[in-house]
Amino acid sequence: MWGLFCLLFALTAGGCINSTLPMTDIPDNADTRAIHAKVLAYKEAMEARDTDAIMSLVSHRYYENGGTTETDRDDYGYETLRDVVLPRLRQNVKAVQYQVIFRRIEVEDDQAFADYEYFSRFLYVEGGREAWDQNNDFNRLTFRMEDGEWMIVAGL
Repeated sequence: MWGLFCLLFALTAGGCINSTLPMTDIPDNADTRAIHAKVLAYKEAMEARDTDAIMSLVSHRYYENGGTTETDRDDYGYETLRDVVLPRLRQNVKAVQYQVIFRRIEVEDDQAFADYEYFSRFLYVEGGREAWDQNNDFNRLTFRMEDGEWMIVAGL
């Protein structure tokens, strides 16, 4: 009887050690859970068009290269994100639906990456006309540990 109890305990404890984040294959630990929560907070802030909430997730060291390496004309940092990019979201986008499917979270010392697929629908205004658009793509948010908290440094 004692052997059966030990075997069941070992199997149960082993299951806890190998747990994953909800609806993913991503190992569940303090760092991946924190990154997962940040991405979901970003998703919720996007849907609410809450620029203050988005900025609360972003590092002052934020830098975006616009996906191009041959030119820096489309690069911007924290101030441009705050003063130009996000105000456009509030002014031109009237509604957002944003779904994420986590693919991978990787943590390396004080840097982390969250790779996910997203599906978005948004109602926008252009030239006084409203229209819906949708997109399906993959994205990577890059995080850096700052003062004990994971902050987004690239990828919005």
